[in-house]
Parts: sequence; structure tokens; C-alpha cells
Amino acid sequence: PCALGLATPTAILVGTGRAAQHGVFIKNGEALERGEKIDIIMLDKTGTITQGKPVVTDIIVDGIDEEGLLSVAASIESSSEHPLALSIINKAKEEGADIQKVQKFSSVTGKGIKGFVDDIEIRIGRKSFIEEATTISSTLITAADQYEHQAKTVVYVMVNNTCVGIIAIADEVKKESNEAIQQLHALGIKTAMVTGDNQKTAEAIAQKVGVTQIHAEVFPNDKLNIVKAEQKEGRRIAFVGDGINDAPALTQADLGIAMGTGTDIAIEAGQIVLVGGDPLKIPEAIKLSRRTFKTIKQNLFWAFIYNTVGIPLAALGFLNPMFAAGAMAFSSISVLLNSLRLKRA
Repeated sequence: PCALGLATPTAILVGTGRAAQHGVFIKNGEALERGEKIDIIMLDKTGTITQGKPVVTDIIVDGIDEEGLLSVAASIESSSEHPLALSIINKAKEEGADIQKVQKFSSVTGKGIKGFVDDIEIRIGRKSFIEEATTISSTLITAADQYEHQAKTVVYVMVNNTCVGIIAIADEVKKESNEAIQQLHALGIKTAMVTGDNQKTAEAIAQKVGVTQIHAEVFPNDKLNIVKAEQKEGRRIAFVGDGINDAPALTQADLGIAMGTGTDIAIEAGQIVLVGGDPLKIPEAIKLSRRTFKTIKQNLFWAFIYNTVGIPLAALGFLNPMFAAGAMAFSSISVLLNSLRLKRA
């Protein structure tokens, strides 16, 4: 009977210990169980597939000089908490552009930000956000289209109801992302990328890394709804993210995987935490989950066999007590040794 009691906890203990050695922190045995049965892994783009360190690569102006564009853009972005804001502010500082105080600042989630600098209205954000207030020249739209096909995020800048330019921002794809996604496909798991970027930019990034499904132009609160929609179809979902707005999706998913380089809220919400944020640790966690549960099944099988054969023989008097004691010890040792095989996984 001892072997039955040891079959599961020993495998989980060794499996989680082995995972920790590889920088994969598994919070409980339930996470291991869920990791073994995943159909689709959804990955937030920024900080998971990409470096999460966006930089300004291109600026196109129309009716204003580049320094002036950076000045108004950085001024309003200085009040924003968006991940792209810092890249614009850093570029403005590099170019020596003046960053001024903003009045009446407001943020429209998933669209853009607006405010006033010296009584001049400024908007910066998506194309649709600017088009709510003014028209955009074909020159800027054509240039933006080219940048988006290069996997760059484009933000439009409006000054006093005139779109005066665009800023292209690139967030470099992690070199391990492509291999990680290919490994997930080899495990029979589908992949999906979730991003607030427009469809063209999302498609360009997805093509680079090999993601099979794309959810583009997603607002922060939509991530939770996307996970729920897939679950309603009967699919078991893992969600990988690192930001504050990823936390609801991480909690809702069958398995939440948080990047260790992300926010404290995301790390708290995830059932598995990847130390260092290496995407190759995602398939590694799935493989280890599968090996661990395979080991548990093996342990339970041998434990049941020992008891199924041994108990009737002992009850009928066919089993010498000394041999029975040895068999009991051997069954426990065999389960322990089988579990320890995970250390070489």
C-alpha cells in the first residue's frame, strides 16, 4: 500500500524540482496536470514573443519638422503608461527635442491619448483614433502601410486637427521565439498570438515566428473574452503573458504561464512562472508536465499490480511473510526510483 501513497507525490516533487533547475517555477501539482492537456497556447506579443523594448525607427513628417513632431509627441506621451510611450520619449531626448507640460490629458484605452500643450490640442494613437477628428494624407497612409508590413507599429500624431506625421516603432522579436513555437507545434499544440497591433503588423510578426493564429487589434479587456470564447468551444487553453492587462486572461485560462520578466500582478496570476522570460521554456514546461504524468501513471500501474497480486496471495497463505515484507519495500523503492528518472528528463 505504501507504493500507492508514494506514486503521485514523489513524481510531482521530482518534476517540479527538475523544472526549477531549468528556470520553470511550477506553483502546484494542478499546474502540471493542466500542462499535460493543452490544445492551444495563446501568447501575448509584447514581452513574450518580442523583447518588450520598443524603439523608434522611422519618422515621417507632413507640415512640421521632425524635432517639432517629437516634441509634441513626447510631451503628451510623458503622461502615458503605454509601453510604446518610453520609446518616443527616449527618441525625443536623443534628438534634443523639448518636452513640455501637458494639460487636460486623457487616455482612450486601446486607441490613443490626447491633451493640450500651450492650448494646442494633440492626439497620438491609432489611425482610427486620429480619423475621428481629422483626415490623414495619402502620403502618410502609404508610408505607414510600408512600415506595418515590416512588423513595425505605427502611431499617428495630430496637432490642432491636422495629422502632421507618423512614428514607426519596432519591438525586436526574441531570437528563441521561432524555435519555441516550432517545438510547440511538434508537440501537437496550436499557437495563437494576441496583440493590440493592427492586422498587417501582426501578420508580419506571426510570419517571422510561425504562429498559426492571430488575434490583432485587441483591446486589453478583450484578451479575457478571447480565452473564454475558445474554452466555450471545448478547447483547453494556456495563456502566456507578462503585463498587468494579461492577468485576467492568465487567471481564466486552463493554464496561466507568466514571464518572470513581467509585472508582479502577472507573476502572481500565473500558475507557472518562466524565470528570465525565455520562450523556449514554454515547450520545456509542457514536455516536463507530460513526462511527470506519464511517470505518475507508471507508478500507479506498478503499485496496483503489486497489490493486486500480493494481497490475494498473502490472504490465502501462499506468500511467506519475509518475502511479503521484502516485496512491500521493493514496491516503494521501485516507485521512488521511477520518479527519480525525471531528474534526467
